[in-house]
This record gives sequence, C-alpha cells and structure tokens, in this order.
Amino acid sequence: MNMTLGDAFNRRKKLSADLQSWINRLNLAGAERHSYRTQALEGEGAYRPDPGTEKSRTRTYTVEECRARIDAILAEDQQLALRISRTNQRARAEIVDLDGATRVLSIPELLVIKDDTIPKLEQAARAVPLRADDVGVYDSGEGWIRYRTVQKIERKRESFSEKGLKVEQMDLLGYDIVEVTDYGADRRAQWDEIDRIGEFAQRVKQAINRANKTELVELD
Repeated sequence: MNMTLGDAFNRRKKLSADLQSWINRLNLAGAERHSYRTQALEGEGAYRPDPGTEKSRTRTYTVEECRARIDAILAEDQQLALRISRTNQRARAEIVDLDGATRVLSIPELLVIKDDTIPKLEQAARAVPLRADDVGVYDSGEGWIRYRTVQKIERKRESFSEKGLKVEQMDLLGYDIVEVTDYGADRRAQWDEIDRIGEFAQRVKQAINRANKTELVELD
C-alpha cells in the first residue's frame, strides 16, 4: 500500500495506542479469578459458596494471543520507523527564508528551524529593550533619545507657634536628576519583527506539510 510520510506518522500513532492496549490485555491474560464467601473450609460444606457472593473474571485473550499481536505491532512499527527515516533523507520542500531567499530544505532541517530556531528568534525579539514612552525628551539622534527624570527632595520640619501649636513645614533640599540616553527600539518595530517571525513560522509549518506528502520509500 502506498503511503506518504504523513500517513506513516499517523499510522505510528495508531500503533502506539494499539501497543498499549495489548500490553494492558497481556497483564490481564495471566489468570482467571473466581471469588466467593463460604461458611466452612473443612467437612461436607467446605468451600461451598454462599448464595449471591460469587464473582468470576475470565480472561478475554490468552497470553499467546497478546504476545503475538504485540510482536506484530512492534514489527510493523519498526518497519515504518526505518522507512520514515530513509524518506526523511529524501523529502524536500521549498521555503522563503526570513531574509527573502528561497531555500530547499529537508524535513529534519525544517524541524530544527520550527522547534529550535524560531522559538529562539521570538525570545530574542521580545528581549529587545523598548524606548520609553511619555517622557520629556530634550535631545535625540539616530537610534537614541535623551530624557531626564526629576525628583523633588524635601524634608519635613516641625516647629511651634506662639500659641504652642505644632506647625509642620516642608523645606526644599533640592532635586535629584537622572539623565537617560535611551537606545531602545520603537514598540511598533518590535511588534513588526515578532509578526515577521510568526509569518516565517507559518511558512515552515506549511513546508513540513508539503514534505510530509512525499511517498514513503520501500525498504530493500
């Protein structure tokens, strides 16, 4: 039967589920159980079940049946794994890279980009420092702005009036100034970069889907 890579991946998922089912059945195939309550262990009525207390569990499959099915599943899964591995070496898909260049990549290469490269690109894009908003810019240049923050420093002073009432006054000690040269990126530019990486991620997924339509090779 002709299969594509995508068909093979889906088949292996089904085989994995079937394998677990037959392993569970194998665990139950080793014994049958009959339980009940009795009034005596010796004499004429020894081991005679009390009415309504009997329970039985019989096995549905034999150990041999389960082991045979497990062996067949493992053999098919191994064959598929080998065929997938060999097909992966041949399957290719065309993709437009982040820099606009067209490349033809294998499935392993595409998976590295999808699972490793793109998450790191997104992490790096989100880590770019952003330029401060709503600040008083007093100087700027290409790729930077300069602003300052001002904090008034006051000290509370207490005294007493002629009538003996406490009077509080605030004395100005000065101003703490912080001057900042901000090289952060524009917020819109960061969003655009994240969107560009997201669009690239979609192209990679589409390329993987195309490559997964490659027909599975036969083993020699």
